[in-house]
Amino acid sequence: MDIHKLAPDEPLSPELVLVFSPELRAQALASLPPPVWLTPPRRAVEQPPAPVVEKSLVPSLGAILVSRVVQLAAIFALVTIVILAMSLVANAMR
Repeated sequence: MDIHKLAPDEPLSPELVLVFSPELRAQALASLPPPVWLTPPRRAVEQPPAPVVEKSLVPSLGAILVSRVVQLAAIFALVTIVILAMSLVANAMR
């Protein structure tokens, strides 16, 4: 096998180059054009969004305390109404 017997447009595979003698391998590699490296497409740099000024998601201790007191007052009122209604029914059944 001789490097001059190859067609100029024939691609050289690594297996084909390995069967060459070291001198022919050097000639084959020297005859190759420089490698073409593909460059990845450039991505547009995104600007980070402007910080949004929001109220804190964590409510204050006072807001938590007020909501809990309102819940307990509503439960107390509901239970009191049910007990009074049951006592009125019990008195009516006597």
